[in-house]
Amino acid sequence: MKAPLFILAIAASGFGACAQIKLPSNLPTTQQAIQGLKNVVQGVEQGPTQEEIGSALKEALRSGVDTGVSHLAKVGGFERNPMYHIPLPPEMAQLKEKIQKNPALKMALQPKLEVLEAKMNEGAERAMKSVAPIFREAIVSMTLEDVLGILQGDGQAATAYLQKTTQPSVQSAFAPVIQEALDAVDIARYWTPVVEAINANKMLLGVKEDINPDLPAYVNGLATIALFKEIGIQEKKIRQNPLARTSELLKKVFGSKLAQG
Repeated sequence: MKAPLFILAIAASGFGACAQIKLPSNLPTTQQAIQGLKNVVQGVEQGPTQEEIGSALKEALRSGVDTGVSHLAKVGGFERNPMYHIPLPPEMAQLKEKIQKNPALKMALQPKLEVLEAKMNEGAERAMKSVAPIFREAIVSMTLEDVLGILQGDGQAATAYLQKTTQPSVQSAFAPVIQEALDAVDIARYWTPVVEAINANKMLLGVKEDINPDLPAYVNGLATIALFKEIGIQEKKIRQNPLARTSELLKKVFGSKLAQG
């Protein structure tokens, strides 16, 4: 009989000890715990926040613009680049072959044509440095709607946004700079004699009317096309090539499911 009494004593003692332990009254139920885990998983799946998306898009645009402009603004950025080299205006390019076939005209005009073409490209290179403030203002002015549309757009959606919002301002900024650059290299010394010589030999060249293309406007147009094309190339690299994402924020946003569509 002693053994059972001993066991009962231990049981009673243990019960008393347990009774003294105070359990928290707010422990989650199984259902609450499961919901908590779901919330954590959903938070991970949601990816970057709107603020992070906006910051990443603006960083990507600044990077693309800075890289694109620097590529074109350097010496030879147009002149030695087959993709962006600015050729003679079409009116003159069509006559180039005829000029080369005529020994007298070739001797008089060919060297001037070559220098003219080089100076046009030099003017475009100089103009590139004038656009940074315009792009900075456009990037700062982006709305949340703009940001989300760009992130989920095609490979050059950011470039398309910049082109839509800045192209007139870019060309206005280019105009005096290109004119100044052409004047600085004494473009009139090459341009006017070439045009006058061609117009004086219209019959020989088979030209019916005088040619007088607006050289600054022609250079401006091709420089603008080149600028947005180069920015688009840089944007595409950031979207498609993880190695081009040079910050953790760019990696997070452009590597997210939202950016991948």
